[in-house]
Amino acid sequence: MTEYSQVPGLLNRLDKEISDGDSCVEGFIDDLQMFQDRRSSSKLVGLEAKLADSERQDQLESALMKKEHFAKLLAKMQHYPSAQKIFALFLARINDVFENHIIPHVSSLDRQEVDQIIEERIIQPTLKDMGTGFEHFTINHAHIRGMIYWLADRCYVRWS
Repeated sequence: MTEYSQVPGLLNRLDKEISDGDSCVEGFIDDLQMFQDRRSSSKLVGLEAKLADSERQDQLESALMKKEHFAKLLAKMQHYPSAQKIFALFLARINDVFENHIIPHVSSLDRQEVDQIIEERIIQPTLKDMGTGFEHFTINHAHIRGMIYWLADRCYVRWS
């Protein structure tokens, strides 16, 4: 079965939007706005609480830095429609992996297994989707981990 990704086409459109100076979006598209809004039903609020609850306090300093790194990228690119769509796709992937592959099984997974799922189902597919050769926009490991921490801060992701 051949996998199809919307990302390469969006990256081409984004390159054109940036080259043409065509940044015209005010606010966020619905698919991205969903993740901008914090969930209010979580008992644990904020990134620090989630890391502490899952015994990942050792990641706090790096997590805060990467979350901020992603937040700055999002702010920089938020006026480009194609960038918003790319972020929405990646954030939805992260949310889906946590909701369907980590949280339901977390009691039987150790930290290394959770990290392996994140690597295989989030980081590697996202890097693959990004491909190479886009002049104006890149996403690296730190950005992807920043997206995870950003979503955790908004109560979409947890490790326990």
